[in-house]
Amino acid sequence: MNHLGVATRNLARRPVRSLLTALGVAFAVGSFIALYGLSNSVYDNAQESLDERGSHLAVSRRGRAELFGGSIGESIGAKIASIPGVRRVTGELIALAATDRNNHVLAAGWPETSYFWINVPLRAGRQRAPGERKVAMVGDGVAESLGAEVGGTITLMGERLQVIGITRYNSVINRNSVVLPLADLQEIMFRPGVVTLFHVQLDKPNDPAEVDRIRGAIEADGTLSVSTAETMLRNDRLLGLLRAVSSAMAWVALLMGMLMVLNTLLMAVIERTREIGIMSAIGWSPSRIMGVLIIEGLVLSAAGSAIGALFGILGSQLLSSVPAIGRYVAIRPTFGLIAATAVAAVALGIIGAFYPAWLATRQDPAAALERP
Repeated sequence: MNHLGVATRNLARRPVRSLLTALGVAFAVGSFIALYGLSNSVYDNAQESLDERGSHLAVSRRGRAELFGGSIGESIGAKIASIPGVRRVTGELIALAATDRNNHVLAAGWPETSYFWINVPLRAGRQRAPGERKVAMVGDGVAESLGAEVGGTITLMGERLQVIGITRYNSVINRNSVVLPLADLQEIMFRPGVVTLFHVQLDKPNDPAEVDRIRGAIEADGTLSVSTAETMLRNDRLLGLLRAVSSAMAWVALLMGMLMVLNTLLMAVIERTREIGIMSAIGWSPSRIMGVLIIEGLVLSAAGSAIGALFGILGSQLLSSVPAIGRYVAIRPTFGLIAATAVAAVALGIIGAFYPAWLATRQDPAAALERP
């Protein structure tokens, strides 16, 4: 019988333990895919949200710790717009606002002249009329969760707003946002005369030299920071903390899977001391005995990885269905992430099998044969 045959036979002799170990590896792999996918999706979804609005650069307060914490005077927008090569500029105030149902939604305030109003895709209702106040355009995700309808009202921070439109953006963040006039959000959030950031459209966004020139002109006074959507989000400390925590939890889960394989094989070595002694007595070399046990680890981790890939996809969908998460992040694990995780789990399973395999070869065959 070859190495694989001996290994599978040994695993089949203890089906419950082998199944539980494979399931443990599967849960570890699935958890890694879902949690690491969450950390990556935070950036991807936020960038999709900004890209969907058609912005090339984002201008924020230098030294801000997080996206919602920055405040820039509205008047600075006119200075940015006067720079040659800048096509359009619009400010935006972003805030998490409480509704009358004791949950929070992402609220975005746009100035009267913002080009964002022109490009709002509508599923129902109408565009905002010039000068119209105390109105809101609700993303279809928020409309569904809050039961908002055109002609009805929505309450943000105690302020009642009339719903004039339901938007149908593609990005999950925009689909779960409430848009209202900047003056209204400033009043609601007690932040008069300020925005969180400016969005900038350029005449030549694909010209690196032109982009660097405009960036330098905006940052000349030392109080502002210019970045692309991706760079701005990667510098955000809150998003960075979320990514670090979810990544750490993912790696802990994967290492726990390796420890389960190691524990199972250690128990197998202890229980099969006499059997391993017989193998040595009939001429099996230490490398051959090690090979059988390492293959057992490979089979357990490979089976667990295959099942874990499915668990990871299902787990990602489950996390996305949780309102507190799915309202801002759609977790979409890539094929590369799934494949890399499966390979890493198999490799860690093999590594975890080395110590039990080495321990088996250190036994004295004569002493092993004397054991019951």
